[in-house]
Amino acid sequence: MAMTFVPSSTSSTFRPTLIRCASANERQALFSRIAPVYDNLNDLLSLGQHRIWKRMAVSWTGAKMGDCVLDVCCGSGDLSFLLSDKVGSHGKVIGLDFSKDQLSFALSRQQSLSKNCFMNIEWVEGDALDLPFSDGWFDAITMGYGLRNVVDKQKAMQEIFRVLKTGMDD
Repeated sequence: MAMTFVPSSTSSTFRPTLIRCASANERQALFSRIAPVYDNLNDLLSLGQHRIWKRMAVSWTGAKMGDCVLDVCCGSGDLSFLLSDKVGSHGKVIGLDFSKDQLSFALSRQQSLSKNCFMNIEWVEGDALDLPFSDGWFDAITMGYGLRNVVDKQKAMQEIFRVLKTGMDD
């Protein structure tokens, strides 16, 4: 869902109008168009607070050195990079997104940052509603802003719980 401002038919003022992207292709096209400015857009919309929120989210996952973690709807990879730091070079991070352009941008960031632990990140094109992983595969999972953009939130959460390991290791 996106919000745009359109002229009102009765005056010269603008009013917000919600525009729904009806198909997966339309959503993919939208995120492909905004890929180059996605990080700046998040900075602007959150007044930079999203950086703090992301660090908090990664902390709350309980991910530790050597874990295998998934970042669903990874976008440009912010959470994936933070998770990579958390699990270290012996851990594994999968950044999944349905937008090839977002994944390309994340890959280029990964290559330019060239930090050793960032080499443990694999970028996967996929759908949050049909995760291409086995049951109980991941120690921790994040999903930043992606939940607001999936068509079926319940199905996305079911998929996340399906691929998340059950129980707690102490």
